[in-house]
Amino acid sequence: MSEKACTACHFITKESICPKCKNTSLSDDFSGIVIMFDPEGSAIAKAMNIKEKGRYALKVR
Repeated sequence: MSEKACTACHFITKESICPKCKNTSLSDDFSGIVIMFDPEGSAIAKAMNIKEKGRYALKVR
């Protein structure tokens, strides 16, 4: 099973439903990966509206 990115929150998962936001709209057409360890102290997390640790896609089509 390949990895997909959520079209709403950009979280990368192998599931069929996003475990972070429960969205069912996932895409295998994404690029760039951000691995977030400290979302509270990260300017990138703030810009991407990321509140939890995890792997996120920069761009989801």
